[in-house]
Amino acid sequence: MELLVEFIVLLLIACGVGVAVKYIRLPYTIALVLVGLFVGLSGFPQIPLTRELVFLLFLPPLLFESALNMDLSHLRENFKTIGILAVLGVLASTVLIGLILHKLLGIPLEVALLFGAMISPTDPVSVLATFKALNAPKRLAVILEGESILNDGTAVVLFGIIYEMITHGKLDILHGFTEFVIVCLGGAIIGFALGYLTYRILAFIDDHLIEISITLILAYSSFLLAEYLHLSGVIAVVCAGLIIGNYGKLFSMSPSTRIVLTDFWSFVVFVINSIVFLLIGIDTQLGVFRHLNAIAVAIVAVLVARALVVYPTLAVFKFPNSWRFVVFWGGLRGAIPVALALSLSDILYSDTLSSMVFGVVLFSLVFQGLTLELFVKRAFRDVKKEEFERTLGRYLALKHAELELRKLVDSGEVVESIAKSIEEKLKEEIEQIKLKLDKMDENLRDEMKKKVLKEILNAEKYAIRLALAKG
Repeated sequence: MELLVEFIVLLLIACGVGVAVKYIRLPYTIALVLVGLFVGLSGFPQIPLTRELVFLLFLPPLLFESALNMDLSHLRENFKTIGILAVLGVLASTVLIGLILHKLLGIPLEVALLFGAMISPTDPVSVLATFKALNAPKRLAVILEGESILNDGTAVVLFGIIYEMITHGKLDILHGFTEFVIVCLGGAIIGFALGYLTYRILAFIDDHLIEISITLILAYSSFLLAEYLHLSGVIAVVCAGLIIGNYGKLFSMSPSTRIVLTDFWSFVVFVINSIVFLLIGIDTQLGVFRHLNAIAVAIVAVLVARALVVYPTLAVFKFPNSWRFVVFWGGLRGAIPVALALSLSDILYSDTLSSMVFGVVLFSLVFQGLTLELFVKRAFRDVKKEEFERTLGRYLALKHAELELRKLVDSGEVVESIAKSIEEKLKEEIEQIKLKLDKMDENLRDEMKKKVLKEILNAEKYAIRLALAKG
């Protein structure tokens, strides 16, 4: 009963923070961290969390929702950059951070490497919200989001392997690398297989409640099956989410189901993120202030490792300097490192590691998150593009409304005479919007033309594949 009361209180606080940020224009996750710190200092009772509870309850929905909203075509286009940052980058970052902490703080190397794996996953929620508000380049957002989705899986697998080695008292690099490759590939196969099977099943169902329930079952079952087979449950969840997000939503769900699906998973992630970020303050209380020296070293180590991974990688692919800085400084840490830190209890230095994780997350979300917004605003804001996209958004809304009205008339749900008067008003506004769009900037026109040609080519490719499948 007490645990339920505490959970409700946390949700009430989260809702209060959600309302407040509408007026103070502070990113929601950053506000939660600050409020969570004060709640922890006020003496709110600790909520006991085990490693199994964190992994089973928190991770699958967080990872599934991220993958669900990732465009696979964008991921493919930038896969080399994203793959290097998310796989090789995480491995390099883990080693660099581990070595720095081992040398400067005297922490055993295996424990320092565990911290490196824990803190490597990035969280783009605050950054993407800033990008959306300021119309930053789409490709930049794709790189940060794609890196976050893939590095979650890489880091959690790495964390699990190092954690097992520590608990068994033996650090074997070669065995660890071999196991890393096997569990990642195996998890991907499980995730893609279950995702594809679910996508085919959804095509025969037209009930949004059942369909949403099936996606929830998929998120947890893919994780559990992979873990049962000693493979990566995290990678399995991500792969399953990518299949449903890119094929299930488009080819197996009605428009209304897609809306409900998005809203449901947004709600689930809102609740989990709210609880996790508030628990940063509650479970640490004064712990952060007891390890200030270690936290300062950890922050420097994380920033140095991030710079050494990002700048050479993006230089190879010839990204501009402003993009390199945004990817470096925008590597915020969030829910995944905190969830992993909350699960530590039965190893040496667990208190120090938890405090360092919370300290780095606080620094990245508050200091990096707020200063990044100032840089992005100065470097990427495009007033013409913002105006164009608002106009285009209105045009899309009107065209869909016109299409829906015609469907209602054809189905007999609306009388023709009533529909006609509404249709005339819609057409009048559509014509006005068309005139505005015809006067768009030449660069924006070229950008739209490229996008249209790409969509047409994809449609042709899909038609050929469909014809081949039918023989």
